[in-house]
Amino acid sequence: MKILLLDDHTLFRAGLKLLLSTLSGHTSALLEASTIDEALALTAQHPDLLLCLLDLELKHEHGLSALSQIKAAAPGVAVVIVSASEDWPTVQTCLEAGAMSYIPKSASPDTLRQALLRVLAGEVFLPPAFDHLQTSPAPTPVLTVRQHEILHALNRGLSNKQIARELSLSEYTVKEHIANIFRILGAHNRIEALLKASRLPLRKH
Repeated sequence: MKILLLDDHTLFRAGLKLLLSTLSGHTSALLEASTIDEALALTAQHPDLLLCLLDLELKHEHGLSALSQIKAAAPGVAVVIVSASEDWPTVQTCLEAGAMSYIPKSASPDTLRQALLRVLAGEVFLPPAFDHLQTSPAPTPVLTVRQHEILHALNRGLSNKQIARELSLSEYTVKEHIANIFRILGAHNRIEALLKASRLPLRKH
């Protein structure tokens, strides 16, 4: 497994590398970049890249731009935001743009480790510190197999067009499925749906 660290602070990258080395059996290569261009070059060179840890506050650049460019270049790469900001609108914006987790730099190493393991398992994860900002989920919703497939695609940050192409569906059908997923989960948008789904024992029928 390959992980990309995009952060312009060498010392912080060193700390992340040390933490990632504790994920025994999961990490085979750690790639480092300090700019968006470097990150995109590494993404192109390593099509088997699975995970990117991204700092929002890059020197002379903004991590949101990096997030959108990385997701456009490699939709299958799971992006975890690691940022000093704990502003909820910023968290929402990042998740809407395709990030699978948002970890404040004030979080403990155990929280980051848990986030990475959950993301590698294909789940959207937010630390408990954000729980009070989210609404309570409905009890044990039931989704069809197709809805589970689309929910998994949403988890990966894919757009409606990308989901339609991957599942050989029309965009209209994808939109209908997503609307039904929102209704079943009691969600109003993708962020709510993914966060609620990550905390529920969803059943299939």
